[in-house]
Amino acid sequence: MSERTSRPLSAGELDQEDRLVPTSVWPTGTLSFRTQLEEGGYHEATGTDSALMAPAIARYAISAFTKPADVVLDPDCGAGTTVVEALRCGRHAIGLTDQRRWWRLARANVTTTKADGVFVDGMVLVLDRRHGTAVAAATAGLTGRVDLLLTALRPGRNSDMEGDVDRLGTLLAQYRPLVRPGGHIVVTCSPHRHPTRHELLDVPGRIEAIGNTAGLVPVARCVALTAAVQRGRTHTRTTFAQRRAVRRAEDAFGYPIALPAHHTVLVFHADPDAIDQAAAEPAWPSPTRVDVHRRRRRSRRRPEAATSGIDTRTNADQEAA
Repeated sequence: MSERTSRPLSAGELDQEDRLVPTSVWPTGTLSFRTQLEEGGYHEATGTDSALMAPAIARYAISAFTKPADVVLDPDCGAGTTVVEALRCGRHAIGLTDQRRWWRLARANVTTTKADGVFVDGMVLVLDRRHGTAVAAATAGLTGRVDLLLTALRPGRNSDMEGDVDRLGTLLAQYRPLVRPGGHIVVTCSPHRHPTRHELLDVPGRIEAIGNTAGLVPVARCVALTAAVQRGRTHTRTTFAQRRAVRRAEDAFGYPIALPAHHTVLVFHADPDAIDQAAAEPAWPSPTRVDVHRRRRRSRRRPEAATSGIDTRTNADQEAA
């Protein structure tokens, strides 16, 4: 047997050891969702986001598909677990949402994380969902700069599952050009049953289809455990809504049905042709410190000039609104 060297590892070797090797089954169910939020120091209202990505799943994806100082984007971040876990992993993070309640909650979680001594950049923006929003992000210099687009299938306002998937497809199509060549797009979804027929819906298949439509190439399909595996036994952790759905399905079919124990993870690459098209767009220079100072002075004089679909008002102004 070869002995492990006792010499100090270089920065590159440390980075390689810290990064996870993505597998088909992610061991992310050791702790319950509630325990993850409590031990992670999240705001107590974070659990009200029913479609939130579990911190362990977000952390595993970020560790597997990025390296320190990479950029992670969640175009529908909700209460912000993806943004927070990216910051804790040493990645720059951007979270987008179109609901102010989630913006306030995600900002609170990000602020707490930064106060704990995080030295990478993180932001959460309130956006509308018009096409100009993605254009504004491109003009901010983000085209081809994002290393990982990580998000979960989230319910929209007054929409069914089909509408939710279509909404996700719109987001993927809008923000795909921001992903750099060789970057990843990772989407997670929980099991869903038909409201009246009670059978499991092929939501992952629909997400793969809309990913293809958006110019993405599927490269992996994994499962992220929400259950703990101890001594060869699976200990499921489910919500009340999931248990109720399973009971209704058992009544309808007349036989026992297993409780869900994982979320499905779909991993994509951007289509090569789409990457070439994004790379061919003019690169916007990164603003210098003088440019930022001038823009701030100009914004103080004319606060109404902030447009492009991105809410650039101060926190106090947004809270007052």
